[in-house]
Amino acid sequence: MVFYSIMLSTEKIFLITLSVLVFTISIFLLPLVRKIVLNLKLIDEPNERSSHSSVVPAFGGVAFYVALMLTFFLSSDYVEKNVTLIFITSSTIIFLIGLRDDLKNLSPLKKSIGQIVAISLLLLHSDFVIHSFHGFLGIQELSIFISFPLCIFLLLATINAYNLIDGIDGMASIIGIIIASTFGLLFFNLELYYFVAICISIISILGAFLRFNFSSNKKMFMGDTGSLLIGLILGVLSLKLLSLGQETHTSIGISRKEIPLFVLSTIIIPAFDVVRVIFIRLKNKKPFFYPDRNHIHHILIDAGLSHKKSSFIAGLINIFIIGIMYFSLRNYGSTFSIYLLLFLILCMVYVFFVLDKKQKRAKVKVRNLLFLSYHFFTFKKKKSNHHKLIFKQKLKTIRFLFF
Repeated sequence: MVFYSIMLSTEKIFLITLSVLVFTISIFLLPLVRKIVLNLKLIDEPNERSSHSSVVPAFGGVAFYVALMLTFFLSSDYVEKNVTLIFITSSTIIFLIGLRDDLKNLSPLKKSIGQIVAISLLLLHSDFVIHSFHGFLGIQELSIFISFPLCIFLLLATINAYNLIDGIDGMASIIGIIIASTFGLLFFNLELYYFVAICISIISILGAFLRFNFSSNKKMFMGDTGSLLIGLILGVLSLKLLSLGQETHTSIGISRKEIPLFVLSTIIIPAFDVVRVIFIRLKNKKPFFYPDRNHIHHILIDAGLSHKKSSFIAGLINIFIIGIMYFSLRNYGSTFSIYLLLFLILCMVYVFFVLDKKQKRAKVKVRNLLFLSYHFFTFKKKKSNHHKLIFKQKLKTIRFLFF
């Protein structure tokens, strides 16, 4: 008993030390990366979809990668050596894909192929493969022909969903910190300290990055280099929780059968955003990878909120759903909690769809009024659709009332 207490104390000291070390390294590396990017003129040029009107250096993910590699090495004693090797290899592939995409845009096909290669390497280890849902939605054991494609799909979805929410200052970082904090608490109670260390590192990295992402004179973006890498790590952490053994985990207060629902509740903001955007694109008969301004952060920004307020609102929604779902699972079980989550999702659908629709109607009215005023004061008589299209393009050029 005394030995156990000493070991636990040692692990806590290690985790605290790791947190301070990773935060310090990130704070040191991020401005250094920013300076190099500016000197090499590798800047993120704004376009009509951007939420910024000035150039901002990206590549914050370079610092993320260095800090995560350090974490993998320092924490390797808490897990099998081949797990660390697989983590490093897969993370490096994703990092290189993001780096290449930030330097020169990769096609969606090439990015997807690279991500599948990285994911497939991870799934070589059984710890990251879902073998059973243990009765969740009536699903028990899964065959390899179902579990392997399912794991690939879930990881691809998580990587790209997290990448898509990185559209305004603070959004991806705040959501990432919330997800990593929730997973970290679960892993700590499960005594899986290797994964606790990874969660703590993500919190420290993103916490340090917020200092620069919110800055007015030292601003930088994480870029695909960072968002794809963090998305991969969060996806792997999700799979680890989903692939736990069949025993009841009393230390976390919910059963193995209820973990899938809680994991979904934890990543609800990126999951909701990607499903919503895909639905809109399909409805409008647009390509799957068609860029637009239909993300929830665009809606919040267009509603007049600042980047910081929009990001914190999204974070508060995520925390609220995590808290209420955990309480529901502990006290009322999975069946009631499924209906509760569906109700919460429907509330989000209503709020964001209605808010988006009202904003677009208002913009159209104002734009039409400006078009009529423009022709009246310039004494132009023609008001054809062609002239309206030209006028709209002018508004896009000056970044006014575009969507």
